[in-house]
Amino acid sequence: MLTHIKTQFFLFISLIIYFTGDAVAQVSPEIPIADYTFETIEVPGVDFLEVAASNDFGDYAGNTRSPDGKKTLGFTLIDGVFTTYDFPDSLNTYFYAFDNAGKAAGHYKGPDNLYHGVIMEDGELTQYDFPGAAETHIYGLSDETGALSGNIVDEAGVTHAFSGELIITFPGAVNTYGDFVNAAGAVVGSYVDADGMFHGFMRHPDGSFTTIDLPKMSNLEFLFVNTITDLGVIGFRAKAANDILRSYILLPDGTLYEVRLPGSVTTVVRNVNQDGSIIGYYDLADGRRSGFIGRPTPNPDGEDFGSTFSMHLSKGLNMFSVPLKPTVHMTARALALKTGATTVITLDPATQQFVAWTPNAPDDGFPIEGAKGYIANLPEARAVVFTGTGWTDQNRSAAAPFAITPLIRGDRGVAQKAWAFVMSGYLKGGHYHNDYYVRIQNLRTNTSMKAQVRDNYFAAATVNLNYRSVVELGDTLALTVTDAHGNIVSEKFNFTVNPANLANAVLNVSLDSIGTPKQTLLLQNYPNPFNPETWIPYRLSEAGPVSLSIYDAKGTLIRTLSLGYQSAGFYQNQGRAAYWDGRNALGEPVASGVYFYQLVTPSFQQTRRMLILK
Repeated sequence: MLTHIKTQFFLFISLIIYFTGDAVAQVSPEIPIADYTFETIEVPGVDFLEVAASNDFGDYAGNTRSPDGKKTLGFTLIDGVFTTYDFPDSLNTYFYAFDNAGKAAGHYKGPDNLYHGVIMEDGELTQYDFPGAAETHIYGLSDETGALSGNIVDEAGVTHAFSGELIITFPGAVNTYGDFVNAAGAVVGSYVDADGMFHGFMRHPDGSFTTIDLPKMSNLEFLFVNTITDLGVIGFRAKAANDILRSYILLPDGTLYEVRLPGSVTTVVRNVNQDGSIIGYYDLADGRRSGFIGRPTPNPDGEDFGSTFSMHLSKGLNMFSVPLKPTVHMTARALALKTGATTVITLDPATQQFVAWTPNAPDDGFPIEGAKGYIANLPEARAVVFTGTGWTDQNRSAAAPFAITPLIRGDRGVAQKAWAFVMSGYLKGGHYHNDYYVRIQNLRTNTSMKAQVRDNYFAAATVNLNYRSVVELGDTLALTVTDAHGNIVSEKFNFTVNPANLANAVLNVSLDSIGTPKQTLLLQNYPNPFNPETWIPYRLSEAGPVSLSIYDAKGTLIRTLSLGYQSAGFYQNQGRAAYWDGRNALGEPVASGVYFYQLVTPSFQQTRRMLILK
């Protein structure tokens, strides 16, 4: 349930931001309360809901209490479904991070009173301990890289921040606490100096630090920096003696706002989203704790919490451009994480071929650029917020952002056809086949697509930019794998398109027997009938000496082709198949008629028929 509240008050304090070195920046002592429209996040029957994180799709994670009120449990609230998590034998379990893939992270307190990191993925909890650390506290999870962030305690009892594999210690600090890392690699957290005073910090990607302070609050009990967006908007909270806990939003230009939900005893901001909205929780006087989302009210003077552009993408296939240049390099994987897409497709201008990427790919895929269109298939409609700056080019300006969603659905809203479709998967086995190609033919339309294999992964796309169907329900897609020379190196695989494939615009497969057939076979010669030459294809499931004998209609042996010792494989293309020039053992052309050819190996023998017409 979401309850709407609007507030606008003012508070007067001062802020000084100390930069590395001697540079000091002063801001105005008048600190207004930010103008937000608040919505309460509630779960029926739950009176303690500490919302600590959210993703781009309106899902939440955080902490709640067990029914008896004695334990803290982590929770997720995904598509309105509330689920709690309790690490086995833990005293308490906490969630503080949540990504677009539905993965949550935090930490738990064990029976030994030590903290260990915990990751929830696909409903399962696993323990994560930072290498060499006595304790691990996770507070952040990067959508772009998957890197965890937070703080660790070493064997000497000293606390350090961490991000990914990086350990961060603020110079001269007694203890350093980490919280969150943005896409650019800027890490925020807090530290305690030699005098026992708390300060916030931001560690820049180049290794330098910025300190965040409230110097007029000399009786400060603590100050914790919680979050930073890709645009550099920072959220933090602080408490002075004999005062309530207060939360703040700091803009990149140094402007500071307090955040306060009216009627609450305390308001805690835990996360700032890319669109400027904030996530956290608040306490009421009766002890209840509820989550909230706050959306900034547009300022008539044009002041904003960052450059954003909201775009509505529909369920199914969408064609659109990315409206803003991200603050860091964006890839197909990052775009899929932002939109929840099952696949992302683009056109390679050099080859004029469509290139696809799916979330099971071993890499991040192609770069996302301005003035280019992309196709993405979404399982659900959603508004997507992009942040960054305007795309620029020395020769031209980026095209205006657009989004097109032409749908092809049946009477009941179920997809029956698709105007874009991807077939992707992996080649099984320990060998890498980066010079192989996957060729796919739609047996109904006789159209084909292909893709090169990289790290045993492939993704082949077919698209009709006039939004006409390229694949329909029940279509059979025949797949073969070839090497760099065009030689067939696999069985022919047939796959049928089902409703789930159309809903995802993707058919994922796993291919085995690459390079080695399941059984030895003699195949039909080609061309047939022929004059005067033909090729005789075959497959070998095991290595050994191979010969091919040719007989006339009376069963008389007229020619033996000794093929020698051959490795297991597919001998089907003209470059590898057995070749017969239509001559007998004396080199004389044979007459028209029916002939038989027989493949012989130590463990196999098979005969087939062919015809010469002159």
